[in-house]
Amino acid sequence: MSVAALFKLARVLPKHGRLVYCLYRDPRTPRLWKVGLGLSLLAIVTPFVNVPEVVPVVGELETVALVVLAIEAAVRLAPAYLREEHEAAIAAGSSLFHRDLEKAVDEAENLRERIVG
Repeated sequence: MSVAALFKLARVLPKHGRLVYCLYRDPRTPRLWKVGLGLSLLAIVTPFVNVPEVVPVVGELETVALVVLAIEAAVRLAPAYLREEHEAAIAAGSSLFHRDLEKAVDEAENLRERIVG
């Protein structure tokens, strides 16, 4: 894999990851899309993957490549109107991902305050 491809992956993966998260959480996203994504990711993490994880570097790279392919396919197969709506919300910082992340940070801070005192 070239350095340029790695930089592209580093830029695209977080964006698509947030988008897939938002699409998955949206009740309007078709159930078949959600099941397909879940089955794809489940197939990737099962022990039936061709290159075993015990092979240093190669095993992990195959898993990463398959996850990236699954996410790319999920983004392409999502309904266009939902994808565009969530992309706009992500760009504006008001997506489901951003709201859930903010809640998680608030909960972590509350928990830390309760523990520390």
